[in-house]
Amino acid sequence: MPTHRGTQTIETPRLILRRATVDDAQAMFDNWASDPQVTRYLMWPAHTSTDITRQVLQSWVNGYQQDNFYQWLMVHKDLGQPIGSISGMNPNDLLSCVELAYCIGQPWWHQGLTTEAVEGVIRYLFETCDFNRITAKHDTRNPHSGGVMQKCGMTCEGTSRESDYNIQGICDTVHYAILKRQWNRPKDFTEGLVYENDTQLVQDLYRRLDESRRLTRSQAARVEFLTTVRYIERYLTPGAKILDIGAGAGEYSLYFARKGYQVSALELSEANLAAFRAKLTPEDNIDLAQGNALDLSRYPDHSFDLVLLFGPLYHLHSQADKLRCIQEAKRVCKPDGTLFFAFIANDMVILTMFHEEPDYFVHGAYDKETFRCDDFPFVFHTVDACRELLREGGVKVLHEVASDGVSELLQEKINAMDPDSYAQYLRYHFYTCEKPEHLGASNHLLFVGKA
Repeated sequence: MPTHRGTQTIETPRLILRRATVDDAQAMFDNWASDPQVTRYLMWPAHTSTDITRQVLQSWVNGYQQDNFYQWLMVHKDLGQPIGSISGMNPNDLLSCVELAYCIGQPWWHQGLTTEAVEGVIRYLFETCDFNRITAKHDTRNPHSGGVMQKCGMTCEGTSRESDYNIQGICDTVHYAILKRQWNRPKDFTEGLVYENDTQLVQDLYRRLDESRRLTRSQAARVEFLTTVRYIERYLTPGAKILDIGAGAGEYSLYFARKGYQVSALELSEANLAAFRAKLTPEDNIDLAQGNALDLSRYPDHSFDLVLLFGPLYHLHSQADKLRCIQEAKRVCKPDGTLFFAFIANDMVILTMFHEEPDYFVHGAYDKETFRCDDFPFVFHTVDACRELLREGGVKVLHEVASDGVSELLQEKINAMDPDSYAQYLRYHFYTCEKPEHLGASNHLLFVGKA
């Protein structure tokens, strides 16, 4: 159960979060409460007079008499006046849970101030009040609110259709939450990571990332998986043997093993191996081993009909290691077998990072002249670099595929789709994913080839 402490003052680098007073009415009215754009997706309409604002503030002042009432004004230190508000609503002692809601005046949008305030309140509710779960939600038509939740480390738990209402009427709602044990992890998963070598970086990185649900956690996330499976199935024959190199948490291995194919899986990360093993059932006949894509000596020459490399080229920095990885994959693949390579696409990463970080074009970790992303913590490839690497590795390319397309950039809209809309979106994606003009507009690339 939480220990309620009520609305106490919280300080962040640019803000003071404090209790409201009735004397704040004029500033609240002027700075945000009277603006229809601010209240567009809220449950209350823009105030038409300061009398309404005073009534709201008086109700908050009355609420402060209760130790489970959480309502702050965001006071900008430089201005000395409130510019928005944030509240913890519907505290549930049994579940140790509370819901966040917030709004801020238009002049202070897209400056990171809302994120700063939300992070401060999350810290207070977890550290001081000992809540276990903090939730938030937003109208699907207001994705910027979801961006704040993501930046604060909250996890999207799905979209519920026609499940809430605001002044626009009944709406579809995207739900986010963060648990106390999740919040204790670094909010930036690269914080404290050091590049010593590829192997150590992989081990450290996947201790922080939840690979077990990456491909299945939402409709948008499944686009990459469904597209890749679609291409693999083109080259499957009865009794085919598959080697999954860099198998992650096992999504592809398990999928094909449960369809009756012989699957061997190799994974370097101990965290991913643990997640993979947790999914295995007694009926799953998979040869799972820990190992490095640069050394496939445990497998004889020409052993597999299909060889999947859906992770190693995300992490190998040197050209020599990349080529060695490709040669090892070719060695264990049958002469008439098929090779599948996944890459993280350099150019689309810049746009998806900009979607998350409004100042990314100025301060992002990429070369401002060449637009080449820094290869940390992942290794990024342009479409041309993928082609050149595989050509140098002696691979004849059969397909070049934008495996997830724009799904990461449009994830909130895709996750809000009903089943019919999602099915049609997938058909559109499959229609466009091999078009040359679409290849650069994808976070992940799939190349299919023969030795």
